[in-house]
Amino acid sequence: MGQIDVEKLWKAVNATLVEGAINRPLWEASRTAVALAHDEEDECIVLGMPTNRMELRGHIETRVNKARLMEIVQAKLGRRLDIRVIEGETKEAYERDRERQQLRIESREQAHLRAQGVATAAESWDALNEQVLLAHTQSEGRRFVHNRAKFLIRCVRMLVEAEDRIRDREPGKEEFHERQLARTIEKIATMTEGTPITVSLEYMRYKATKKRRG
Repeated sequence: MGQIDVEKLWKAVNATLVEGAINRPLWEASRTAVALAHDEEDECIVLGMPTNRMELRGHIETRVNKARLMEIVQAKLGRRLDIRVIEGETKEAYERDRERQQLRIESREQAHLRAQGVATAAESWDALNEQVLLAHTQSEGRRFVHNRAKFLIRCVRMLVEAEDRIRDREPGKEEFHERQLARTIEKIATMTEGTPITVSLEYMRYKATKKRRG
């Protein structure tokens, strides 16, 4: 699938938005927001809001307004994407936001591993599976398929990031790591009501994306 021209897309979204029912706060917020990127990992359109207009963010993120914007995006693209609003109007702001998110993920994982007193690869894999289970219990709206898809993407990211560190900690145990990887993939498949093949494909896609980014 080709790359999405998010600036062109958001211009079209705004044009369609004003053809519907009058919602001036949403119109203003949507016109003020700057389309920055299509985040393929989280499957969302990232919008940047000027720092001095961040109060408009709430008009985009309310349940009804966000659903309306997502419907328009889906009608334009033929696929459903989430919408995320960040502070800042530049690509640099988006990159900083991505870095902060990754640091938060790594920080939570490291804190969890420290709390578990992890010392071996086996314990590390167990701790990762507990982390996946905890994330599942905390996720909302699991009855909706798009929320399960977002949870799947989140878990795959956690898996890839943790796997690299676990393998580095105890190299030379490839068969053991492969068994543990398969075990975690099956657990994620069960939680998302999917199949291990589907999870494996998303896992390989994310690993390939991460490798391209260096």
